[in-house]
Amino acid sequence: MYQPSDFIPYDLTINSWNDIKPYFDSLLNSKVSSTEELSDLILHYSETLSVFHEQNAWAYINMSRETDNEEYVERHELFATKIAPELEKAANAVEKMIAGHEAFSKLPDERYGQFKKKLKRELELFREENVELSAEISKLSTKYDQLTGGLTVTLDGEEMPLPKAAVRLQSADRDVRKEAWLAISKKRYSIKEQADQIYNDMLKLRVKTAKNADYDNFRDFRHDLLQRFDYTPQDTIAFQEAIEEFIVPLARTIAESHRQKLGLSVDDYRPWDVAGEPGGQEALKPFKTGEELLEKTISIFSNIHPQFGENLKAMKAAELFDLESRKGKAPGGYNYGLETTGMPFIFMNAAGVHRNVTTMCHEGGHAMHTFLTNNEPLIHYRDTPSEMAETASMSMELLTAEHWNQFYDAKDHIRARREHLEEIIGFFPWCATVDAFQHWVYLNPNHTVEERDAYFDELNMRFTPGLVNWEGYDHYRRNGWQRQLHIFGMPFYYVEYGIAQLGALQVYRLYKQDPKAALEGYIKGLSLGSSKPLPEVWEAMGIKFDFSAETLKELVAFVQQELAELQD
Repeated sequence: MYQPSDFIPYDLTINSWNDIKPYFDSLLNSKVSSTEELSDLILHYSETLSVFHEQNAWAYINMSRETDNEEYVERHELFATKIAPELEKAANAVEKMIAGHEAFSKLPDERYGQFKKKLKRELELFREENVELSAEISKLSTKYDQLTGGLTVTLDGEEMPLPKAAVRLQSADRDVRKEAWLAISKKRYSIKEQADQIYNDMLKLRVKTAKNADYDNFRDFRHDLLQRFDYTPQDTIAFQEAIEEFIVPLARTIAESHRQKLGLSVDDYRPWDVAGEPGGQEALKPFKTGEELLEKTISIFSNIHPQFGENLKAMKAAELFDLESRKGKAPGGYNYGLETTGMPFIFMNAAGVHRNVTTMCHEGGHAMHTFLTNNEPLIHYRDTPSEMAETASMSMELLTAEHWNQFYDAKDHIRARREHLEEIIGFFPWCATVDAFQHWVYLNPNHTVEERDAYFDELNMRFTPGLVNWEGYDHYRRNGWQRQLHIFGMPFYYVEYGIAQLGALQVYRLYKQDPKAALEGYIKGLSLGSSKPLPEVWEAMGIKFDFSAETLKELVAFVQQELAELQD
């Protein structure tokens, strides 16, 4: 792990902007007369950002663990609305000083090429008037987390959070599935007006930030803000079209096979049936507690690479996991890198289903990425683009799949692997739906709520892999976009999952051919962080950065072959 200098105490407590301001003042007052001194300044700037991001991370983690804890919510809002805006302005001043120094152009490109590119983009897009707008958007995002984190339903006399209730959707008992689906859908719909208002407010603020930065629309502004240097918005639209052409037919075939296994007619295949198990077959039950999930995951990671297992053990010893679902906990799951601790925190809502196993392995892949960039002194390079971050996590899902016998007997292990590959195919149409939906939303910002829901429904018809009879429940289908938290809190951060899944399938294909080479490439690529362009990082992994129709077609064929080999 990289050992920091003594420029700033790594255990500094930040309770206000004034606690960290002196270090930015010191950076701004530095006398720099050579490339070596400028390199030192960049390093000290990175360390200062690291201290802030560590404490900001804990503010978010604690709030998401207990969305009903006033103290945690207030601290998160303190960082988001008071400290972060001041830091953003001070960081811009430091970056202007760095980029404006005569020694900046003399910094060697081999080491600083990506840093220069990132800094240039940040300075181009920064507008002081957007700082306050970002803080307002962050408050709205917290409001959405609180709104959804508090949702519960009562089934069989037991009040439970939605992730736990959703387990019943896999039941072989159709009445159980229907009762759970109706309860969950009704509860989600009960907050529709509030969620719509939050999103409308976010939309207005985001459009304004784009206009302030001299962009015609938020989509193009966000694309550049996310530092997508290696592809364009038009490339993502072409990706949507390729998914429609090559993935949707296979996804429909899988959905049709599922309908037939349930013994249901086309007219009788209802929304509560899409995750259901056939009669006589129970849903996969890989574990009972979060502790069991963690221990078996540690064992699996150790089998793949001893250091991977040791990394998870170190996280466990430091109490850096919160795995089980409970009331008041925010939805979803994440791996949050802790910049000064040098390890990440893993958060999820485990409820004893197979999806929790894949989520755990997914977040574990992110965690390995955090560990593998520990030796990188610059936070700017430890912070990797989403396309690479998700390649790390999705690859780990596939690399671990052959070791899921820790959770299952031989028959259920084959079933789990097959269902995982089928879920990957089923994911692509949803990825395209979420991405296409946001393109339309931000290119047509003056739409009404009704038009927004109607367009989402059009996308359902275009991409949805199953022919489900929604009669009587169309309003729930039209409102389905509200369940995707990325649309609210992380706009346009979703197509990366699709791009990364293609990278992950390539890693897995290589692993099947040469496990040693695949693991070496995986470790080498992850260790690079964002110090090199994405195509070069993927090349180091032994794969190609390409999400064209031809690559998609090729990898679909590979998945079909894998599925054929996993028939019981």
